[in-house]
Amino acid sequence: MKAILFIALILCFANCSLETIGLRHKLSQIIQEHQSTLQDKQMAGGWIKQPLDEFEQQNNSIIQTTLDAVEDKYNLSKDGYQYEKLLQVTTQVVAGINYKVLVQYEKEDVKRIFEVLQYVVPWNPSANSITKVEEISSSSQ
Repeated sequence: MKAILFIALILCFANCSLETIGLRHKLSQIIQEHQSTLQDKQMAGGWIKQPLDEFEQQNNSIIQTTLDAVEDKYNLSKDGYQYEKLLQVTTQVVAGINYKVLVQYEKEDVKRIFEVLQYVVPWNPSANSITKVEEISSSSQ
């Protein structure tokens, strides 16, 4: 009788172990199947490139703040430069939103490109700030 109980216990343990192994294998398969889709998605906290047309229509205040920051630092209008176009906008969600905006100015055949970083907290506008204004390129055509 003890031998039968012992064999039953071993079979039960073996069956439980096989179920555990099966569950681990199934979980491993699920993770592998979804790994490729996870890699295609944007990493949380990473910079995301924004579509320019939509951004220009919906974020006039960000663009205007960018242009004002460039003008304040470089006095471009005094030198005859005019804003030509928005080149690129990327955003990063933090405890607010970081905006990295590239704009191009032009005077005759000279083009200058500037990068402006803005930190915007929609629920607390007093925390908004310009964190960087830098000329990144200047070229003659």
